[in-house]
Amino acid sequence: MKILERGDIDSISFGGHDGLATTVAGYQNYMITDHNVLAQNNRTAKRPWTDTKIKGEFFDKILKKVSPKTYVDFGSNLGYYVFRAAQLSIPAVGIDYNLEYISICQAIKARHSYEQANFKNTNLETWCSEDDSYDFMTVFNVIHHLYNRTEQYQDMERLVGDFASKAKNILFEVPTENDSKGHKWTMDTSYSEQLFVESANKFFDSVECIPGQTAHRPYYLCLNNKVYN
Repeated sequence: MKILERGDIDSISFGGHDGLATTVAGYQNYMITDHNVLAQNNRTAKRPWTDTKIKGEFFDKILKKVSPKTYVDFGSNLGYYVFRAAQLSIPAVGIDYNLEYISICQAIKARHSYEQANFKNTNLETWCSEDDSYDFMTVFNVIHHLYNRTEQYQDMERLVGDFASKAKNILFEVPTENDSKGHKWTMDTSYSEQLFVESANKFFDSVECIPGQTAHRPYYLCLNNKVYN
C-alpha cells in the first residue's frame, strides 16, 4: 500500500453510529454521521482552492443544474463529494489511484451505512477500458497531474477524450499554466488552459467557464445538451 498524503490520512477521527461523527480535516474537510455529510471550511488559508464548504456549496448548485441519475468523482481523495451525492440519493462512485484513500473511504462507508457510495482503486487509462459510464463526473484539480505526473498523458485531446468516454457531463477544475502548483508539474510541456478549452470543445456541446476559488483555478462545466434537453 503506497502512502502518498500522510497528513490527509492522519487528519481522520473515526466516530461511530447513532450521531457520532467521523471527521476529516486534510485536503477535504468534512464531518459525516449516519444521516448527514457536513462540509467544513479549511482551518487555514494556505490552500484556498481546497475549501470544502465553499466548493461543496458550488457542487450542490451544479448537481441541481445537471440532475444526474448517476455520478462519479475522479480523484475522489477522501470521498466528500461521493458521500454528499449518496446522501442526496444519487448512486455515486469515487475513483482514486491511492489505495489507502479508497480503503479509508470504504471504512467510512461501512461505519455510517452509505450504501449508494462506492469506491474503486484504478487510474484513468485502465478505467477507460471498462464498460461503466455515468451521467455526471467531477474532475477536481487532477487534470494537470494526469497530463504530466501520475499518468503522463501529455496529450490534452486524448486526456479530455478519455474522460468524455466515461461521462456525458463533466465539471472540471483546471489549474492554469499560471497556477504555481499546476506549473510545477507541467513546466516544459504544452499544457495550458487554452489547450484544455480547445480539446473540450471537440467532445462537448457546451463548455462554460465558471470562476473558481482562485484566479488560476477556474471551473469548466462541459455538457452534452442532447442528453438533458
